[in-house]
Amino acid sequence: MMNVAKDSLRIDQTRLRADFEALAQIGATRDGGVHRPALGEAHLAARAWFRERAEADGLGFRTDGAGNHSACLACGPPGAPILLLGSHLDSVPRGGRYDGALGVLAALEVLRVVQETGLALPVHLEAIDFTDEEGTLVGLLGSAALAGTLDPDELRQPRGGREVLAAGFARAGLTDESVLGVRRDPATLAGYLELHVEQGARLVDAGVDVGVVTGIVGYCSYRLTFTGQANHAGTTSMAERADAAQGACAFTLRARELVMADYAGGVVNVGDMHFSPGAYNIIPGAVALALEFRSPEAETLDRLEADLLALAREQAATFGLGLEVAWQGRCEPALLDARVQSLIAQAADGLGLSHVSLPSGAGHDAQSLARVCPAGMLFVPSVGGVSHSPDEFTRWADCVNGANVLLQTVLRWARLDSNANLTDEY
Repeated sequence: MMNVAKDSLRIDQTRLRADFEALAQIGATRDGGVHRPALGEAHLAARAWFRERAEADGLGFRTDGAGNHSACLACGPPGAPILLLGSHLDSVPRGGRYDGALGVLAALEVLRVVQETGLALPVHLEAIDFTDEEGTLVGLLGSAALAGTLDPDELRQPRGGREVLAAGFARAGLTDESVLGVRRDPATLAGYLELHVEQGARLVDAGVDVGVVTGIVGYCSYRLTFTGQANHAGTTSMAERADAAQGACAFTLRARELVMADYAGGVVNVGDMHFSPGAYNIIPGAVALALEFRSPEAETLDRLEADLLALAREQAATFGLGLEVAWQGRCEPALLDARVQSLIAQAADGLGLSHVSLPSGAGHDAQSLARVCPAGMLFVPSVGGVSHSPDEFTRWADCVNGANVLLQTVLRWARLDSNANLTDEY
């Protein structure tokens, strides 16, 4: 082992930047973003690139039945648990370059630094790229499968559609059975750490370097279909119409009013609406919409779910419509480990970086892992609070800061003696 002071270790920012720019070319869009939906061709190409980079540096590599891809470093004693670091390489359609990708590449860089310095740790390290964090297919698919919390119904009725899921599985060589069979024994996991861009403006507005994440909101999604009667748009009077669009749009507006009035800290979103038959001169006979809502507390999420579905039924009745309700999935809110939060804050202090504790309004793989092992997250600032957009941007200095906090958190974790083992309560 090299004689090196662990507190002085830093990531190689030139190497990290080169990797970041190379990865951003895979699935690149003309407006500066990336288009890498889960298990699409660009996403699979990004995963192949990740594997090539890891193996070129002499790291081990593994994939599992959920398609999770991992660079592995055996740096602990035989039988030692694994400390997972990572995020995801898939993107939303026409998204940004930082979301997910920064966390995976920073995790890979941590493994390289530990390998190059010959450090012996009490844990092994694994830099993991989880499958379908963004929800193109299911949402948190890979991390929930690894944690053993994936509901089989989410594969039978995925939010992205069963045909889309089956096509993605075929491209990646996955099956429902393989995905549901990858649960890891929690005893083999020392914990999980994730670096991510904030995807909001709180850090930028406060002028703070690092966010120490306290918890992650839960979310639930449905496909609602308002059904009426398609008819001639010119010869059917306004009073005689069973217009599915009226009910769907009225519900969308009323849902906003409901959440703003009664659910502080909650949000609701209608992100897609499909009209059928879909023509200028035909009254819509059916409108299907994608509904998602979020809250940081499970009990509040339950109430919000009941209120929104009641509102949908009310609006359908008001406009003389039928309503079909299809559940698409749920992810529970998660509190992150207080001791891991403390380690992240100490690492930031050691690097001279300001930090603040804050919850996450976006879902992340950390909420899957938090149910089975100690999990922590740190945020770096998102300029303008913009994310899920080609305009997503984080200053490179902040990316480097985040990667160094991740590295130093790992090293501080490793210095804990056996009496302070973070896995004791899991």
